[in-house]
Amino acid sequence: MSTSTTGTIEGRAPAGRDLTRLPDEVRARLSEGGLDLTEAGITVRQAGNLLEARRRPLELRADEEGNPILDGYATVYEHPYDVAGGPPYGWTETFAAGSCRKSVAERDDVSFLYNHQGLVMASIRARTLILESDDNGLRVEAHPNPKMQFAADVVAMIERGDADEMSLAFRAIRQEWNDDYTERRILEARLYDVSSVESGANPATVIQARAERERELEEGRLEGRTSLVLARAMADAARSRAPIH
Repeated sequence: MSTSTTGTIEGRAPAGRDLTRLPDEVRARLSEGGLDLTEAGITVRQAGNLLEARRRPLELRADEEGNPILDGYATVYEHPYDVAGGPPYGWTETFAAGSCRKSVAERDDVSFLYNHQGLVMASIRARTLILESDDNGLRVEAHPNPKMQFAADVVAMIERGDADEMSLAFRAIRQEWNDDYTERRILEARLYDVSSVESGANPATVIQARAERERELEEGRLEGRTSLVLARAMADAARSRAPIH
């Protein structure tokens, strides 16, 4: 694939800036199609900054004590999906293998939020949010505080299906586009937050409670096999390349 590549930008930009770094050609095409980035759920604001967001189904299970432990993949590497409906107005996008590794290694101050704002339910700083860039993708393990009423309210919404998606807010630090800007490959992403939200976009994203995984391990159902979390993510990616709603 013939590509145009944007270079690396070090450090965080000042608050209140557009950090999406989408090419002018893409913005013009979206405008021609009458697509608004924010209304389509492609972008979100955090601390005044405009960031990109990718989302997909969220599942919640309770452990034996009833405490929620969210454990899943915010994105799966090397699985293309359509953004803004894909071409001709949108594009097909892929997170390259290891694209989140640097942000994870540098322990960027990522938080688990609701709709990318409000009170922090878990965080890297407090060691209640664990991120891992493995061979499959970006794994998320969040431990919401069960004594925090806001977190309990969000969990209740997840349990009822009102907030059944997880969204990843990020900034593309290094990326490649093909010649007509219909295919994008994210080579390096800086992570800002993961959030419980109402709607989603990336078919290669799954989150599930650790309790379910542990039960499967205890019962021997995962021995020598792909975990249920990853299996669902891979199945979603293989079945569809769903547009943003």
